[in-house]
Amino acid sequence: MSSSEDTTVRTDAASPTAGRPATGTGWRHRLAGSSAPAYAVAGLLVLVVVFELLTEPNFSSSSNVTNLLRTGAVPMLLCVGMTMVILTGGIDLSMGAILSVCGIAYAKLVMDGLSPEVALVLTVLLGAAIGFLVNGLLIGRVGLSFFVVTLASASLLSGFALLWSGNRQYDLSWDALARTLGNDALGGVLPYGALIAVLAVVVAGVVLTYTVFGRSVYAIGGNPEAAQLSGIRSQWVVPAVYGVSGACAGLAGVMMIGRQTIADPTAGNNTIVLYVVAATLLAGVSITGGSGSVFAALIGTAFLQVLANALALRGFNNSWQMVVTGAILLVAVYLDRVRQRLLARRA
Repeated sequence: MSSSEDTTVRTDAASPTAGRPATGTGWRHRLAGSSAPAYAVAGLLVLVVVFELLTEPNFSSSSNVTNLLRTGAVPMLLCVGMTMVILTGGIDLSMGAILSVCGIAYAKLVMDGLSPEVALVLTVLLGAAIGFLVNGLLIGRVGLSFFVVTLASASLLSGFALLWSGNRQYDLSWDALARTLGNDALGGVLPYGALIAVLAVVVAGVVLTYTVFGRSVYAIGGNPEAAQLSGIRSQWVVPAVYGVSGACAGLAGVMMIGRQTIADPTAGNNTIVLYVVAATLLAGVSITGGSGSVFAALIGTAFLQVLANALALRGFNNSWQMVVTGAILLVAVYLDRVRQRLLARRA
């Protein structure tokens, strides 16, 4: 995915430092390369918030703030996994389908009498296993196209979720754990789901910035050939990031149940994947891989959530929100391409 954008990196392949993309200043430069878009989106976020505070009385109400955080928890968590995948130069189109399958799996486990806590752990492990064994190994080990693999697994898993559930929803309004993760709030204001999502962002940010694994993720996305020459085992790092993406989708599936009070085999439709990709790319995570940060994805998610909330308060329905999200995704991809060209000219 990054072959067309890596010419300037590869022309230096003969240099003494070309074989060490995962150390030194290279990965730090790529991490810092997303700062300008992130600051720009953060500035737009502040402007939208200030405008809403001045023009919409309901925006600052405690109920609206709580609802904003509650609805943003699932996409925020999904952005953690999607960011790691995109940093390696891929995209996980099956994330929504994994969410649906894991939601049905959790519902069946707890309805069969299994402890909700154990069911939650098994559900997250199921998501990680699907991401690692299906998507990750086919892409990282076999070498198949991430687009073909994740698109095929999205179709396969979506169909499986419908067949496994009998194409019906399961009422789980009685499940206290799912309700706590997806709906309940600390002190009635701060949703537990939002706290979990922020914790996931912080942990992922630390891992990507300060660990060998994180530097390997940046190196693979920035220059796969140089990463291989430096000894990075991309055939295992890539499956690992798809495993993380699947685990995030599994946890998000349980959170979605708590928010909706039902397990829906179509909960992870294509719209949520589009939303997560747009949020991830918006604040500077490069679609070609190797540049960006999970904190930038958090800013992008916050901006889209606040914008969607503002539209809803003004009476715009979900159709308009989908139009806005799609338009923002196109703009984000275009601006990323422009930024890559500017960086190539400076090099």
